[in-house]
Amino acid sequence: MGLRQALPGRMSGMAMPFRLLSRRAGPLGLALTAYDIWRRLPKKQRRQILEATRKHGPRYAAKLMKGAKQRRRPPK
Repeated sequence: MGLRQALPGRMSGMAMPFRLLSRRAGPLGLALTAYDIWRRLPKKQRRQILEATRKHGPRYAAKLMKGAKQRRRPPK
């Protein structure tokens, strides 16, 4: 049974966030899509994501800042 033939209910809303994503989606579109996906997650999974973000987020942010600093061109 394909997505188009899916019965109304729980699975019918699963394809919607992916349909919203396209090459032309800007920052606002991506933020709204992320919020929509976040809203559909069970509370237990939301909590797991928050814990992982608190643990690993600062490390990745520091790595990104270091990389951005190295890419800067020296003033002429």
